[in-house]
Amino acid sequence: MSKRETKEKDGIRQLFIPRRKSLEQEFIGRAGGEIAIHLENIDDLVKSARMAAFRPSDGEPDIGGFLEEQIKKGKEICFPRFDRAGEKYEMAFVTDLEKDFRKGHFGILEPLGKFPAVPSDVLENIPWIVPGVAFDSKGGRLGHGKGIFDRLLRDSAGIKIGICYDWQIVDVVPSGKNDVKMDFIVTESGIRVCS
Repeated sequence: MSKRETKEKDGIRQLFIPRRKSLEQEFIGRAGGEIAIHLENIDDLVKSARMAAFRPSDGEPDIGGFLEEQIKKGKEICFPRFDRAGEKYEMAFVTDLEKDFRKGHFGILEPLGKFPAVPSDVLENIPWIVPGVAFDSKGGRLGHGKGIFDRLLRDSAGIKIGICYDWQIVDVVPSGKNDVKMDFIVTESGIRVCS
């Protein structure tokens, strides 16, 4: 990635992350509820017995209600966790969004260590719900710059669904060869199919 692209990415992060962190809880919850309704209209997500997701933090849309509802329906959901021994992220299935997490790497809630890591072959074809700082209509995604989801998604053939607010959609997300594209972007106003 060129210095110019890195600078563009950093510029978007410097604008969008503070704005997201300053959002009122009422808006975060309302937008999360609207996003949940739209997620219910993605067939590959609804029909799958398993999915990968994230725990919202720092003003990200609150999709906790959607995730809890999916667990009640019997769906298995895995979340990222930092493996200190391997110095990398892995995924782990949980059964309770309140009891099965602790603060982990970067201060983000992660599955407890007692839950086994999900084998890579299981992760290959399940749908992913992914956070981001910004997205574009072609499925470009800008994360926080750590490459966590890009590495986790690298070998996945399952659909990838980016979650954000309407204002986080930009004309073009600068991207490099390691950046994984989304198939859908879901915001409070609806579903965008990425071209």
